[in-house]
Amino acid sequence: MRWGILGCGDVVRKRVAAAVQTATGSELLAVCRRDDAALRQFCADFSIPRGYPSADQMFADEEIDAVYIATPVDMHLPQTLAALAAGKHVLVEKPMALHPGECQMMIDAAKEVNRTLGVAYYRPFYPVLNRLGELIQTGQLGEVLAVQIVCSAPITFNEDGSAPWRVNAQQGGGGPVMDVGSHRIDVLLRLFGEVVDVRAVCSRKSPDEVENVANFVLQFADGVQASVTCLFDAVQDSDSLVVVGTKGIADLSPLNSGRLILRNELGDQVEQHSPHANFNVPLIEDFVAAIEEDRPPLVSGVDGLLVNEVIERIYRDAR
Repeated sequence: MRWGILGCGDVVRKRVAAAVQTATGSELLAVCRRDDAALRQFCADFSIPRGYPSADQMFADEEIDAVYIATPVDMHLPQTLAALAAGKHVLVEKPMALHPGECQMMIDAAKEVNRTLGVAYYRPFYPVLNRLGELIQTGQLGEVLAVQIVCSAPITFNEDGSAPWRVNAQQGGGGPVMDVGSHRIDVLLRLFGEVVDVRAVCSRKSPDEVENVANFVLQFADGVQASVTCLFDAVQDSDSLVVVGTKGIADLSPLNSGRLILRNELGDQVEQHSPHANFNVPLIEDFVAAIEEDRPPLVSGVDGLLVNEVIERIYRDAR
């Protein structure tokens, strides 16, 4: 699978470019960035043969099979539609789009041209979450009562002193609920299914800014309640996930570590289920396998839509 990456920001430099180059069955053929000097430097740093200053130029490259879109959220819809129209498969960064209506347009467009659409939620590939699902399904936690999650993302200003797009409501669509909260919502939906009720409070420093603190509770059809705190710029990210049941507690904090502590009447049992060293590699390998096997990827456009639907309900309740 010959890839092009649209956008060369932090997440691409830290993980995505290397993941595409490492993933079985993938080749990173091209990247796109408007800044010519930064584009040339990125291509040199990662030994990428082709660099394009515009998305249209990259989409016109007939040798590119799939595009990874890693741009601000407001660009996901138009760039996904353009890539699909050019015959490319698309793996788009999370959250999928600004709102559910845009997600549905992307899904419909992919169906129309018979191309695969995926969203870059990589935590479903964490072995520790597979283990948590096993503990829940086999009843080792008893009846699950509640889930507690705390997560944060740092805010780093641009070199010119301007604020990053993540704190721009027009570009990012929201604050930490959209940014880090979306990952946790995806996990919760996979574990517990349908959300039947939402309660939320979001705090803003000013009316024109995105929220910097958000607390929301999701109630699921089986009665489980999940309370989630999402933050921008906390002193550190606790990355916590704790599941409380009538027979035991599963503590997966920090979630990215792969450690699981099972607390029950026998005491504390510590397990280690480490994720891949590069979180994006299993995501990309599954996406490629889905195309080869003519099946939906594990994280499909429909999955991305479901997350955005919950996000919309959170913001609506907070308002």
